[in-house]
Amino acid sequence: MEIAAKLLPFLRLLLVTALATVAFAQKDHVEIKYFAPDKFERATKTDDNGMIQWAEHAQVKCVTCSGTGKTKCTTCERFSDDAKSCPDCKRTKEREAVCRACAGLGFFPDPLDKVHCPACLAAAFLTCFICHGGGHIKVEGSGDKWLDCVGCRGAGGFKCGVCNGNRLVETAAVKPTLRDANAAALAKAIATTDSVLQGLSAFTPAGKNSRKEVKEINRVLTLGQAVLPPIKRTPKVLDDYMGKIYGGANFMGHEEHEAEAMNLVKQSAEYYLKHQKRMMELAHKRAEANETLAAASKGK
Repeated sequence: MEIAAKLLPFLRLLLVTALATVAFAQKDHVEIKYFAPDKFERATKTDDNGMIQWAEHAQVKCVTCSGTGKTKCTTCERFSDDAKSCPDCKRTKEREAVCRACAGLGFFPDPLDKVHCPACLAAAFLTCFICHGGGHIKVEGSGDKWLDCVGCRGAGGFKCGVCNGNRLVETAAVKPTLRDANAAALAKAIATTDSVLQGLSAFTPAGKNSRKEVKEINRVLTLGQAVLPPIKRTPKVLDDYMGKIYGGANFMGHEEHEAEAMNLVKQSAEYYLKHQKRMMELAHKRAEANETLAAASKGK
């Protein structure tokens, strides 16, 4: 059991994969299929002067929701039928929730303009891991009676403060824009993003000393705040979120719950960072080719 407990955080990291899609599976094989963040492509075209320009974004239908923008709720499908709340589908009769893979659009947004939130990964909320989203808990001495969760007060989760519940956030702040920045600016931004990714991958929160681990996550995230505005907002949101999760510190399993909460944000941030690194690399390739062409034309 002790070995299994130590391995659990590492197994959770396998939820994010570098293959064609990233799939989060729940009971009944419901899957949320995100594009692997480091596999994104963005079409370009060559203009009459030989310069490489961005082509019009092709709207690819979301494979998770088949373009509807809705899926079966992956949060409350594991709850019993008498559960009263769900932060995802609100326990509506249809048990449908907004598709997280496409943020409800039905297609994947232009990766040069919008990207999944680095805190909630387009869920619009952060799950309360004291109750695991159910909104109520049982405590010793309460018998069969369910009580409102001490962390979320029955809501099952908390509105994401990084995207303000909008699911998608802005891309890197490279001047003048990610689309049009020069190669030097993009190279610098890529290096910064890479340093944040390396810092996050260096450790896995285990919940043994959560406050120290939160400080370490925030320290690493701060390294990217000048380039990535959503990452700048994430530390405060993580502090507020964990402050609520600490409300379950007197319950058995609280260390695991705290580790789950930290890993949720850590994995979401890694997705965002990998996505941004990929898009900056594509933009850098374009900028470098255009600058080389411009320099050659000027030298003639």
